[in-house]
Amino acid sequence: MDAYITTYEVRWTDIDANHHVRYSAYIDAAAEQRYRFFSEHNLPPEVFNKLDMGPVYTTLTATFFREVLLGETLTIRYLLIGLSPSGVRWKVQHDFLKANGKKAVSVSLEGTILNLTTRQPVPPTSEIMSVFQLVPRSKDFEILPEMKWFKSGK
Repeated sequence: MDAYITTYEVRWTDIDANHHVRYSAYIDAAAEQRYRFFSEHNLPPEVFNKLDMGPVYTTLTATFFREVLLGETLTIRYLLIGLSPSGVRWKVQHDFLKANGKKAVSVSLEGTILNLTTRQPVPPTSEIMSVFQLVPRSKDFEILPEMKWFKSGK
């Protein structure tokens, strides 16, 4: 599989004062796509809750290439662009493509898995890691160092 693909129809509530799609609508659509991917692979939010873990963003970058307007239907491509060996760090990318196939927006996220009790990053369970391994990888996929911002035990 080259990428996990879904479509997104721009709604009235996605539009800002300049008649463009507001940046946070792209972030919401990307989150919905990841939710769908994990749910389709038997890892819905309820499982994360049961495990007392959840994915969190540490870095978010949105790059805008073309305008997107009300009523357009976009194709969203989801790819894993980096993962540490234990899975404690991950990077994903969501490319929003217009009907003509040209990239309108790219949303890149880096994150970690957070223990919801200790509020510390932790490696994902084997159950979560196995689903991460199913996310299609980008051509320039990289193996990430284990920790960038956090020190264990703090």
